[in-house]
Amino acid sequence: MGGFVNAPIHDMLIRIKNAYMARKTHVNNVQYSKLKENILNILKKHNFIKDFKIVEDNNKKFINIQLKEVINPIQDIPVIKFYSKPSRRVYVSYKRLHKVAGGLGIGVISTSKGLITTKDAKHYKIGGELLFEIY
Repeated sequence: MGGFVNAPIHDMLIRIKNAYMARKTHVNNVQYSKLKENILNILKKHNFIKDFKIVEDNNKKFINIQLKEVINPIQDIPVIKFYSKPSRRVYVSYKRLHKVAGGLGIGVISTSKGLITTKDAKHYKIGGELLFEIY
């Protein structure tokens, strides 16, 4: 996977975080990519977003993301820490992976098996490029 991939991911995650901070329940018209879809699947599975839908408009694909309602800002607004950037890749061995926020959060890592959480990477004993943590 090339490095140019990360900036759009940063953009999408920051839009999600900003929407939560503004108490919005949707982030619409995110440019589609398979990588973003994979990340959103992980975020949905771990309850950071409610759902998402892929829509097509003039042969262009977009993603509309449905967020959870912010009830308690301290718990409901995610903290996102980025690791790899286009200018500096961060590769980690599975031995260096740790629990995120005492197990409350997840790390997302790009591995030979695709995008998985750092917890799964540790379990399968595979390292990769650490993209971000969210909690």
